[in-house]
Amino acid sequence: GVVVTDVEPNSPSAERGFKEGDVILEVAGKMVATPGEVRDAIATARNENKNSVLVRVRSGESSRFVAMPVAKG
Repeated sequence: GVVVTDVEPNSPSAERGFKEGDVILEVAGKMVATPGEVRDAIATARNENKNSVLVRVRSGESSRFVAMPVAKG
């Protein structure tokens, strides 16, 4: 997974409950191990004209799925 090291206040990530120390496990159903893999999965969703991408994130001992919007442009 990819550890979240910073979350901008009032960002879409913060609004969806992402916190420093959370671990992104999957993006769009694909396991991720590097920040580049997260960026690539989001870029792929954008290129496929998707409005959001499903992200599985672990916070402490639990994990959850979050629909993240993918900004165009």
